[in-house]
Amino acid sequence: MSPPAIRDGLPADLDTIDAIESACFEADRFARRNLARMLRGGRTQFLLAGSEGYLALCFRRGSSVARIYSLAVRERARGQGIAAALIEAARRRARTAGCRALRLEVRESNAAARSLYRRAGFRLRKRLEDYYEGGEAALQLEAVLDREDPAPARERPHS
Repeated sequence: MSPPAIRDGLPADLDTIDAIESACFEADRFARRNLARMLRGGRTQFLLAGSEGYLALCFRRGSSVARIYSLAVRERARGQGIAAALIEAARRRARTAGCRALRLEVRESNAAARSLYRRAGFRLRKRLEDYYEGGEAALQLEAVLDREDPAPARERPHS
C-alpha cells in the first residue's frame, strides 16, 4: 500500500489536524486554538497525508534553517511510509525556500522516531536538558539539505 498523497494543510483542515494531534499525543500537544492560528498563515506550513498524518514546518525570516515543529502519524497508519513521505516533502519545501538544513527536537526516549529520523539523514546536533513536560531531555537533530556543503547550517541573526 502506498502512502497517501501529500498536500498543503489549509485552515479548513483544522478538524483533521486536531484529530491527528489528539490521537498521537497525550502530553506536549498543540491546543486547537494554536493549530488554528498556525494554519491561518505566517511562518508555519502544514503538510497533510490524508487523515492519517501531518507535518508542521516552520520558517524563520533570515534563517537558512527550517524546523520540523511537529510530525504525527496515527498509530493505525504507521509503517506505511507516511512519515518518510512527509519528511521528504518537507525537505523539498525547505530546499525550495532556500534553506540549507532541517532541524527538529525529539524525545530522547522515542526510539522509533529517532530511528526514522536517522534513516532520513538527520544527525545529532545537541542534547537539550529538561525540554519536555516532566523534565525529559530532547535531542536536537539536523539534516543538511545542501549536499555540496555538508557542514552544519548556521542560523543567521534576526533582521
